[in-house]
Amino acid sequence: MNWKIVLVILAAIILRIVLAPLVFHGDTLIQASWGQIIQNQGAKGFYEGSYWTYISPNQPPLITLVYAWGFKVYLGLNNIFIRSGLFIAKHNLGAGQIKWWYGFISWWDKAKYAATPFKWGELISMKLFPILGDGILAVMIYGIVAKMTDKKKAGLAVIIYLLSPFTWYESALWGQHDQLGLIFLLAAFLLITSDRYEVMAPIMVVVSIMLKPTALMFVPLFIWVAIKNPQKMLKTALGSLIAMGAYYGLVRIFSNLTLHAFNENLMRQMFEKGEMMTWANTFNFWRIMTGYLTNYQTIFWGLSLKTWGYILTGIVNLVAFRISRKRDWESVLKGIFVAGFGGWMTMVTMHDRYLFTAVVTGLILAFTNEKLWKYWWIMSIIFWTNMFMEWWYPGWMGWLRTVLTWGKPMDGIVPKILAVVNLILFIKMVSLVWDSDRMGNGLQTSITTKALRKTRKDRD
Repeated sequence: MNWKIVLVILAAIILRIVLAPLVFHGDTLIQASWGQIIQNQGAKGFYEGSYWTYISPNQPPLITLVYAWGFKVYLGLNNIFIRSGLFIAKHNLGAGQIKWWYGFISWWDKAKYAATPFKWGELISMKLFPILGDGILAVMIYGIVAKMTDKKKAGLAVIIYLLSPFTWYESALWGQHDQLGLIFLLAAFLLITSDRYEVMAPIMVVVSIMLKPTALMFVPLFIWVAIKNPQKMLKTALGSLIAMGAYYGLVRIFSNLTLHAFNENLMRQMFEKGEMMTWANTFNFWRIMTGYLTNYQTIFWGLSLKTWGYILTGIVNLVAFRISRKRDWESVLKGIFVAGFGGWMTMVTMHDRYLFTAVVTGLILAFTNEKLWKYWWIMSIIFWTNMFMEWWYPGWMGWLRTVLTWGKPMDGIVPKILAVVNLILFIKMVSLVWDSDRMGNGLQTSITTKALRKTRKDRD
């Protein structure tokens, strides 16, 4: 990676930090409330608590620790800022000429909202983790694309990723952490497709799930790759045991309950949220087929809609297995894209952000198959539009809100049209990935055949 790309990544991180104070989503306030409790009272008994500033925790243990670390970052930065002000004043370094710096220190430590206990600095510090996650993920994208193509395309991939609205909208403005989960998910698949350190792959999967449970969608694909041969299976089994031990240690930080009791309580808090609708503001298959607040327990042809979602997702996974059957990195990356996009399209109660993995892997694949480009751009724009409809920020884009809510505010025709477009994109992009896989096999067969013919000719 050359210094120009490093500067691009640093500039993107700085730009995101500048954007961070502009707005705070309600999710950030909820996450801050959980982090503050752990910071002030400790993690022990956190999930068994009975008093919450907003709602009870519905996120896994590791990400709640990240929320608490946000307050530690705030305290560290606040201490640095105060000490710098004191140092400047004590040594007569022109404090009167930099009143803006003292104004910043004062602002950093003030409450953002009168009705909440959180300060500007605390809420901004919460966003630093996804912002840095964007930078780390950009480095990973560079390395992956450079290995699959060349460094010039890798640099372009970094620029497109960092400047695409869906990335900085989610990290700097919304403050979500999908980047962190994806970093460890990609690391897991990179490790499991390598000939070294496969034992670390299950640990990376567990870390990814503990950061963002959406990584669960990719567990079937991971197992499929892991059973390539007995040696890889053995290393994966060993890594799984280590991961289970690490998870047990994490549980002990949070609770004195037995592992079974803690898991039962955690699953109830994470997945029994009262969200029993087929779609949650998501431009996917279920938005096309069902109306607003349709209960996923509704019976169709003898099965609930939720069960049909699992069946469709199972079919998607079979396609992902077929495409990734060689179990090398490039074919597995295609499988991740198919499983991510298809799982999001077919499972019930999906949220808009859960498409993040498919969008990022789709970007990488577009550099190996140029036919994907025009479809990826449309996909990424619709993805950002879907997130905008969840939040309606920025407010000056009221015209887009008017378009999206035309007819019915929550179940208008425009989001359904965009869901149809997403379905068409999924079918088209998967077919291109499938065709490239077949062409790759055909090319390899052709090369092998020619080599054999040449060898025979030389012998003759």
